[in-house]
Amino acid sequence: MSYSKLLEKYVVNIATFFLLNLPEGLLRRIFSEKNNFRPSPPPLPKPPPAMEIMIGPPRVPIAEYLTATRIEYIPDRFLLDISGPVEEVIEAVKRLPSFFSDLGYDLDKMVRYVEINFPPQPIDVKEAVRSLRSLVIFKGSEHLSKLVGTDVGVFSFSLSFPETPLTLNWLHLRVEPDVNSPNSRIFVNIIKRAEKLSEGAGFLTIIPRILTVIKELLEGCYD
Repeated sequence: MSYSKLLEKYVVNIATFFLLNLPEGLLRRIFSEKNNFRPSPPPLPKPPPAMEIMIGPPRVPIAEYLTATRIEYIPDRFLLDISGPVEEVIEAVKRLPSFFSDLGYDLDKMVRYVEINFPPQPIDVKEAVRSLRSLVIFKGSEHLSKLVGTDVGVFSFSLSFPETPLTLNWLHLRVEPDVNSPNSRIFVNIIKRAEKLSEGAGFLTIIPRILTVIKELLEGCYD
């Protein structure tokens, strides 16, 4: 699904932070051919180079799913990372609790929190800035306009809950026009953090609907 000429499918990433480290063997058993994943081979040992520069902790490829979904594990952070097209990630995450349960694990009790990142991706909207300004009103903007000597208006907006991101429960949604084509396209960015994987999995399923509602709002479908 896509609402833009710039891409075929929207992608998303869900990072699951566990309370304790998970053995790589356990993950490979879960993300196995039996469960319709394509296991990634363990990385081959490399001879130590004369000098090596690394940025961030190493990622261990675990498996792939369907067309373009990747599953990786970062042992130093107890982090399982699943990224790919929205529809594929939804399907993969939805199946995880039963995989863990079959091996005697309660997945929600093992998870510290999850974070979903829908990176900035486009939606084509005619008269995007004009539509956005008709939808979002900045009370008191006339005072700023007088101060700067020109008529300023809203160019982008963001929504969040709660008031601070310093929590394990956080939602941030940002809408911003494409600066190179502001009258025909916007970019949407969504971040969702939750304490339970089941809540994160539920949020993944509504991302397509969120994109639909944003497009319909800017096109005046709810007037």
